[in-house]
Amino acid sequence: MKTLYRLAPVLLLLLLAACSQLIGPSASDYLERNVSVWNSLIAQVNQWSAGADAERLTEAMVERKGVADFKFSMGNARQQAVDMRDQMKALKTPDDATEVHAKLVASLEVAVRWYDAMLKLTDLPDGFSDEQAAPLLEAMDVQGSQFDTLTDALDKLQDAYAAKHGINLHRNEDPSMHDK
Repeated sequence: MKTLYRLAPVLLLLLLAACSQLIGPSASDYLERNVSVWNSLIAQVNQWSAGADAERLTEAMVERKGVADFKFSMGNARQQAVDMRDQMKALKTPDDATEVHAKLVASLEVAVRWYDAMLKLTDLPDGFSDEQAAPLLEAMDVQGSQFDTLTDALDKLQDAYAAKHGINLHRNEDPSMHDK
């Protein structure tokens, strides 16, 4: 019987852990994961929209050569976005996180489509024409605009969810915003 009493705390912890897996994460744990994934995605997207990768790609587009050199690293960034999307789709969420979760998944899906549009640029041959590039750049811009719209909406939903549960949010700031 003494063994049972010694094992009781361990069994209780195992039971609580099992229940946690069945009912999903707490609001705090969920929001921490949501914001962490979002911060990772934003850092990655910023690299390709305003960072060093974007500058090199823009230079290749202006020179009209070497855009194919970006296919591998851009493909890796796309795959990371796909992995984040798939992980978040599979994540159990608290009942009251449905809207914030759906907005994050939608944002991740648009990010994947944005990378898909960018990857089409890497198929342009050296010396490509404006006519070849224009529809690809337009498709990329459309996805980028949708991503920006979702970003604003997701930020507001995350803030509201955090306020509802008394959680302090910690987001990665875009360093380019401080220069403006």
